Amino acid sequence: MRVFYIFQIKKDLEKITKENPYLLFHTLETIYYREPDDIHLGYVFLKQIIDLIAIKDLDISLFKRYKENYFYMKYRNVHSMHDVYRKENTKLTLNKTYLKLETNVIKPRFLEELQKNRLLFVCDFEEKDYFWLDSLEQTVG
Repeated sequence: MRVFYIFQIKKDLEKITKENPYLLFHTLETIYYREPDDIHLGYVFLKQIIDLIAIKDLDISLFKRYKENYFYMKYRNVHSMHDVYRKENTKLTLNKTYLKLETNVIKPRFLEELQKNRLLFVCDFEEKDYFWLDSLEQTVG
């Protein structure tokens, strides 16, 4: 099971890091692994890198897109897809500062809806994997 954290990066920073995303990943990784007593400092750094996500709009958009899907469930800000035919188990949790995507497939369905926003940066801190979401569309989709 992979766990991805998805951030909406500030437009100015996106222009600087688009060609070299490692620097952005390394900065986010440093914030992610901060000690609990330094969490406030990490949040201050994070606010300089990201824009808050309009989770209410995203929540409505995801619900409208998938509400007719038999394998889709929603509870508060958590969207789930448990498709026995595609063998997909995916959970997307919406937060103002990041989205958390837990999945067992290479390209979960929720990414289709998320790809509408071009400033999303995806990180898997455990596997040291990172990419701009719009680049996934070109390579996999």
